[in-house]
Amino acid sequence: MPREGILNRYRHLRTISTRHQSAALDCLTRPAILQQAKHLGLAYGQALIADSDEEMTLLFDLAVHTAKPGRSRAIDRYAKATVLPSGSDEAHTLEAMRQARFSIWRIERRHEIAGVIVADLLRDAETWLVDEGLALSAEPE
Repeated sequence: MPREGILNRYRHLRTISTRHQSAALDCLTRPAILQQAKHLGLAYGQALIADSDEEMTLLFDLAVHTAKPGRSRAIDRYAKATVLPSGSDEAHTLEAMRQARFSIWRIERRHEIAGVIVADLLRDAETWLVDEGLALSAEPE
């Protein structure tokens, strides 16, 4: 697939994932968000205190995609309550989000078409990652 086709597909799926992420946030309670913020040191009393958008993104990602043992994750509660056409991009994207995992990545190099190649340091594997923002700002090792 040519570069423009890859980037158009990325943008389409990114829009869908952003919509799912926002909707999954609605499945969280304020105490759950606050508890995650306290765990990260991003809370002062009942107030969230973050120095950057990146800190807030991490907070919300952790709140949506993790849960205490025995509790369900917000992304799973959202998926259970959402009806999507089988086989649709919306359904595939939500399932991919449910299977997502946290890791530590090192940017190895730029991909020859779009994005970057990253090394997953926890799983000792390389992955092609298409992300326009990261591709513009990242510096390979």
